[in-house]
Amino acid sequence: MLLKDKVAIVTGGGQGIGEAIAKSYAKEGAKVVVVDVNYETASKVANEIKNNGGEALAFKADVTKESEVKAMVEFTINNYDKLDCACNNAGKSSATINLVDTPVENFNEVLDLDVRGVFFCCQEEIKAMHQNGEGTIVNVSSTSGLLGNPGITPYNTSKHAVLGLTKSVALEECKNNIRINAICPGVTETPLIKNVRDNDPDTYQLFCTQIPLGRLALPEEIANVVVFLSSDMSSYMIGATVVVDGGVTIE
Repeated sequence: MLLKDKVAIVTGGGQGIGEAIAKSYAKEGAKVVVVDVNYETASKVANEIKNNGGEALAFKADVTKESEVKAMVEFTINNYDKLDCACNNAGKSSATINLVDTPVENFNEVLDLDVRGVFFCCQEEIKAMHQNGEGTIVNVSSTSGLLGNPGITPYNTSKHAVLGLTKSVALEECKNNIRINAICPGVTETPLIKNVRDNDPDTYQLFCTQIPLGRLALPEEIANVVVFLSSDMSSYMIGATVVVDGGVTIE
């Protein structure tokens, strides 16, 4: 097992990519704290992990609130004594609308979760990992952090920012044996996309035709890369941006 006896936090762990990451962490031997703003979905994932022989706890937190992020890490330490791995996955996209028509409230809401949330999480996770003398963090960006996508400027801005944050803090913390990297998933078969598939098959097919591999990613395929970056298999990687997109961003 790649993460045997490790303790991990996954934010946004109640569904989609976050759920897959939490389950993959557990499959590789980690004790997992499944964090979500929706306690019911977090509990469902934690219970499924336990029913499959793993160890997991659910925790409700809004990562845009510093006090709740602190409580999330304290909960992890109180229950499992340490924190070895974290995946900061919680985030949201933005409605499709041109910049000139975007209300500032919408812009702030996306950046609050996608950037401020990652900032708070990294701060508290790193503090806990200092006590161990080591640790790994994986921040979830997006292919939108590498490209321009008209109509979703707040989301693009936030995901570019996550990569900048990751690179800077990776250089700060490598001397403390804390490795921090980022992934950029492409379009993935999350519940939101499954809804598109079921209700707007033409748009779903358009997504597929734009991907060189001809299909969307499975959440488990994204989770596998997160596990790799969280394990000793990636011991010489810091500040990396790992793209998992079926070839969309190949230049």
